[in-house]
Amino acid sequence: MNRPYVICHILSSLDGKINGPFMATEVTCSLGGEYGKIRTEMNADAWLYGTTTAKEFLDFREPVLEEDACVPEGDFVAGDETKPYFVALDAKGELGWESGRFANKGRGEAHVIAILTEAAPMSYRAYLRTRGVSYILAGKTELDCEIAMEKLHRLFRIEKLLICGGGVADWTFLQAGMVDELSLMLCPVTDGSSGTASVFTRIPEWSAGKPVEFDLKAVERVGSGGLYLNYLAKNAKKKK
Repeated sequence: MNRPYVICHILSSLDGKINGPFMATEVTCSLGGEYGKIRTEMNADAWLYGTTTAKEFLDFREPVLEEDACVPEGDFVAGDETKPYFVALDAKGELGWESGRFANKGRGEAHVIAILTEAAPMSYRAYLRTRGVSYILAGKTELDCEIAMEKLHRLFRIEKLLICGGGVADWTFLQAGMVDELSLMLCPVTDGSSGTASVFTRIPEWSAGKPVEFDLKAVERVGSGGLYLNYLAKNAKKKK
């Protein structure tokens, strides 16, 4: 299939957490700089985030919808090519974007692409259109990762894409065979917290899926006790 080359690029604690109190430690802040440097050097066309992570970036702002709004069927390409694109999973249409461009911490403005399912109401699609947010439809009620990646490649010419969390997004695309590499910055710290997200997280009501094995590509010591680990996913589906 035609799809981007996909790298899951993550910063985590020793016990695999990707958020929680450990994020505020001096060593994590230091290695976070190295993590960001690697991310920039990858020179990807797009960065993808899960719904919960995107909600945090947007301060949990909710969309204000006009119930009678009607829009054409299918995808919407706004025509803004400000890269690297900010791609957000939003199966049901929950994210409150203010415009078609978003500037996250540590990066400049980027054009927003929402990945919806057909369950996202027409009123939400109209909301995105009026703000210049592009969107694609991938699946009826549940995300179809293959359709999403094929459309990102075809409609936006995305050749390389980074998945930067959260854990549900990481696991969903990994299970679908849409992740080629795992790029992991491991911080020498843990906080013992519970209820925080891990690198790969399955939603409990979803089927367990199959374990995924990796081949170690490279390992490097970074900063004060950090490790950079680079793996190839053995289940990755071939791209044309």
